[in-house]
Amino acid sequence: MDKEKMKESYKKELGFTPPGVMISQYFGDGFQEIISKYHHEIWGEGVIPLKYRYLIALATAIFDENEKRAKLEMNKAIRYGAQREEILEVIKQQIWMKGAPTLVQVSPLIKYMESKFEK
Repeated sequence: MDKEKMKESYKKELGFTPPGVMISQYFGDGFQEIISKYHHEIWGEGVIPLKYRYLIALATAIFDENEKRAKLEMNKAIRYGAQREEILEVIKQQIWMKGAPTLVQVSPLIKYMESKFEK
């Protein structure tokens, strides 16, 4: 596997090389190749459009209380066409799933989302 070609492919496709793919290099070329292929399996062409898969990933990040990951997934969802109302619906659904204290957790995400949709 040509590592530079792989990195360029990710940068062209996503704008960055996914951290999991990058860190996997420490476990050997074979392991990195497996992780890279798995990444493409999950985030390549599929039945569910990417916008919705990134909204699912956003919900998962919120549920895991991972703000950094939630912002990353929100950016990708927006890049693939997610609208403000769709993101708010995902956030609202996670508040329902986790309870009212989640309102405090998602506050920075809503502020971040608003900055993405400012005109």
